[in-house]
Amino acid sequence: MCRSLRRVAGVVVVLACLPPADARALDGPGYLALADRLQRHLDPFWNESLGRYDPGPGMTTTQVNGNLLLVHALAARHGHAGPARQDERAHRIARYLTGPDAWTEHAPGDPDWRRQGVGWRAAPDAPSVHPVFVTEAADGLAHAHRALALKPETRAAIARQIGQVAASSAYAWPAVRQNQFNWPVAIFAAHAAVNGDSATLAAGLGRHLDAFLSAAARNLGPGLHFHYQPRRPSAAVNIDSPEYANIVLGFARHYGAARRTGMRPPRRIGLLRAWVRRVLAGAWTHAGYLNWDTGLGFHRWHQRKKVPLAQQALLGIAAEPELWPGVAWGPWAKWLLDRGLEQYADLADREGAIPGPLAYGVNVLPQSRGTAVLAASRTVANALRALDAGLGARPAQAPPALYAFDPDTGRLAITTPAYNTAIVSDNRGAFPYGGLDLARLFNARQEPVANIGGRPPAAFGVVVRARGRVVLATQDGSRHNAIGGVAAHPSARRAYAGPFTALRVRGTARAGARSARSAYRFTSTTIDARWTVRTVAGDRVAVTFPSWGPGTALTATLADGARVPLAATPLPLARIVRLEIGSGYTVTPRGRVPEAATVRAVPTRPQPSAPAPGPSVEVRFTGELAVRLSLSATDL
Repeated sequence: MCRSLRRVAGVVVVLACLPPADARALDGPGYLALADRLQRHLDPFWNESLGRYDPGPGMTTTQVNGNLLLVHALAARHGHAGPARQDERAHRIARYLTGPDAWTEHAPGDPDWRRQGVGWRAAPDAPSVHPVFVTEAADGLAHAHRALALKPETRAAIARQIGQVAASSAYAWPAVRQNQFNWPVAIFAAHAAVNGDSATLAAGLGRHLDAFLSAAARNLGPGLHFHYQPRRPSAAVNIDSPEYANIVLGFARHYGAARRTGMRPPRRIGLLRAWVRRVLAGAWTHAGYLNWDTGLGFHRWHQRKKVPLAQQALLGIAAEPELWPGVAWGPWAKWLLDRGLEQYADLADREGAIPGPLAYGVNVLPQSRGTAVLAASRTVANALRALDAGLGARPAQAPPALYAFDPDTGRLAITTPAYNTAIVSDNRGAFPYGGLDLARLFNARQEPVANIGGRPPAAFGVVVRARGRVVLATQDGSRHNAIGGVAAHPSARRAYAGPFTALRVRGTARAGARSARSAYRFTSTTIDARWTVRTVAGDRVAVTFPSWGPGTALTATLADGARVPLAATPLPLARIVRLEIGSGYTVTPRGRVPEAATVRAVPTRPQPSAPAPGPSVEVRFTGELAVRLSLSATDL
């Protein structure tokens, strides 16, 4: 017999964590001071006998030295006298990068694509000439050519080598790797800087932009999320890739130079500005970190080396008003860039060393120590790039609450001055977490206050069990559930993204006669959630609230004022007035509470997408229940 029961749980999440009082735009001296702070952590990797930085294994030698050559050259160009200026090191790095241990001239027809064509290989013992190695070397060499009194033979080698790469079949128009036209554009910019060929930059960037925007149906999904594999639009990898969306949008660093030397505005500049809107609102948090759900799964997720590579999009956008969707978006981009730079430098100072290569304990795809050094070198290079682009004199403004919605996958990204989160209703099998409820919850400093991913019980949401077996869960991203509430056409390639004051979404998971509906209302400082569950007789329903970090304290405040640790032994919900989940948030029952409802702590196990979960709070009930759960962050 099927019995319909209505169960409702409401949640208010109040994250009382606004940006630090001293959060401000970095000026020119600020960028240099930040570079000096990070340079002190990089100094131990200088190898005097080799005449270069030695980051260790990991195929990062060329990139690290290219980035730090840029840092030292720009520090000299701006007359700096701090640790970021290292003239002698810069001269030796330039000789190394133009020498046989870095420069290579492979035959274009080599059967191994990693050895095709001219360029700078990853390391002396690594033959790969991937565009990321080539462009970071070229960028550093181009700045050294402009800023330093190099030996004539070194200057000549830089000009010749960059010119060879720009004319090679791997970079000359119309060559492009998938849709990542940022790589050839970076080479065109270096070529213009050292050889004076601005026409190649203007023509090349113009053609690539028009080609990318004309093929928007392949390159961008509904809502304008990025397709990593443009020839397979429905592939799981194309659910989104915020890191690569920003890497490609990094062409913006060279947009102004191309326009000044003859490039016309793109034919579909309105679409380009809409994409900028989607990327800023949907790929970044107010902490200057990526709002990260990537179809590349654990191959990219939370790799620290990817964040500063993506920051170059913020840098370019902040400097180019013609790309702004509105007058506020440039100052917002600079604010996000500055926050990300400061967050990383603060972390390095707190740890007394370069932070590890992966954040939040993610380690499914281990990274070498060399990639951690690469992240630091890219970050300090961005500080000097920002200085050189004149951002020190540009205003910055904290963005308001922002959202971005992709109607085909149901991904809703939220970032506010108090918190950031996301819902990914259909993960397409790209990663193990997702569903109709919050996929994660961070505070304004990008610290987890609940989780970073994960499945029940280390996740928000409803789980329905029958005879001890899970028969329905709202946090199941593989069920192809959809969320509604955002007025969005399911296939329109336009940006459903931007500021909001209040945003409502909802979705329902079904399994036969059973259903569970999740509904959320987001504001700048609160999240309201409400669940409605329809069950079969005998079902047991649990609502779970995760915590982060083993040993996190779960405390119940009882009606008589006593505070007791929450344990595996259930407590009657009717006796509880508040549950404290670590220092992150509290849960407050409201309204009539049935005697049968109980609360307990449930253990969790590490998962690939939740490597350090704490215990979760589980509210269980079998009868009709209406409660209001109030969550407030008091010590973030």
